[in-house]
Amino acid sequence: MHKKEVLSKMIIKPKTLTVQGGTYAFDANAEILTNSDMDMSYLLTLAGYKNNAKMQDADVKNYILAIGCAMKDTGHTFVNDEEFFMEIGESTVLIVGKTVSGMLLGLKALIRMQNEFEALPQMTVMDYPDIPFRSVHTCIFRPDDGSDKEESHPDYIKKMMKTAALLGYNHIFIEFWGMFPYSLDYAHWPNAYTKEQIQDMVAYAIDDLHITPLPAQNLTSHAGWSRIVTRQHTVLDQRPDLSDMYIPGGWCFATESPKTQAFLKTLMDELIEMFRNPPYLHCCCDKCFGFGSTEADRTMSADVLFAKHISFLNTYLREKDVRMVMWGDMLYASMDALYWKCDEKTADFIPKNILINIWTHNDPGRKWQDAAFFENKGFETVYSPFMNEKSIESMIALCHERKSHGMVQTTWHRPQSAVPYVILSGALQWCGTKPEKALIADYAQKWYK
Repeated sequence: MHKKEVLSKMIIKPKTLTVQGGTYAFDANAEILTNSDMDMSYLLTLAGYKNNAKMQDADVKNYILAIGCAMKDTGHTFVNDEEFFMEIGESTVLIVGKTVSGMLLGLKALIRMQNEFEALPQMTVMDYPDIPFRSVHTCIFRPDDGSDKEESHPDYIKKMMKTAALLGYNHIFIEFWGMFPYSLDYAHWPNAYTKEQIQDMVAYAIDDLHITPLPAQNLTSHAGWSRIVTRQHTVLDQRPDLSDMYIPGGWCFATESPKTQAFLKTLMDELIEMFRNPPYLHCCCDKCFGFGSTEADRTMSADVLFAKHISFLNTYLREKDVRMVMWGDMLYASMDALYWKCDEKTADFIPKNILINIWTHNDPGRKWQDAAFFENKGFETVYSPFMNEKSIESMIALCHERKSHGMVQTTWHRPQSAVPYVILSGALQWCGTKPEKALIADYAQKWYK
């Protein structure tokens, strides 16, 4: 099989590929040789193997060292922590990563290849992703809220996790809409998922798939934690006596209230604990209709109030060694945000360690103002397209050109319909080459199930 034919079958095109000739004689009892002895049994099961990967003896270690020396002789060095080298021989597979993360990405690439070829060619692969932070954002909604949406039960979230992990995404945000099992019973719907169900979902991501799950909860606006079309409010529909924690109507939190602040701290604590001290927490903070409209809040401008609240959330999370993420549309949005926004100078008073998630559901083109606005002020940014092929292509190209922090591919209320877009986005984030539609369809059928 020639190199061009091999590449045509791969959804992610590797940086370096050498086809040796001949095919790999698959043996389910064989051992994959790696430079890590961590537990990878679940991933190996997906690849069809019965035994765990091993670096078990001196010969294997010496072989890996020899590869490293050969790479040095040719002037090649691992360019980043996620790079891997893979050698597929007649009866062996060797995967070496600069780090465990790189090695695991190589193993996930092997799993893809096992399903892309009827007979896996003997070859060597050297690869790494173009974009460092690669995430999917998906939601868990109340199933019986009467709104038009697709399935978001934790079992379906796990399907999305597997799809994303095998595409080389390294994070997945899970946004809860009244469905997180907070200890305060009024902070979730009565039919919220159990603590055990969410723990199982988190464990599946971390322990089996080796992808980092990240919590998301709107801690400023969308405070009803319901889709706007339902006109439901998770807390106030159950506890109307708590209305002083919100602005009239309940769309935003009354951010100056000590009771509200204590409530939000409890939520952050429980999300952090459930997600095993995650590196990021998405506080959302978008679409703040009516923000600052309580009597107590009217003692200062909405711009100052917003900056104070964001700083409050960020300070608390920094104490927990968690980085805050927020949607950027209240601070600046050149598209989509046609409601109250802060004065653009407000961004100057927001802590610069916050990761700004800029988004549009449209195609921003290659001169999207939002990225430059935030990055010129010292923020790192991630970009979020939705189900728009041109938007995905434009944002990823711009992210790569500007060397921005990364991408967060959203699925919102259409997670099943969004699967092909998650696949397209993942492949483009990794290698910048658009996969053929047939490969996307085949991948979706095999792995989102």
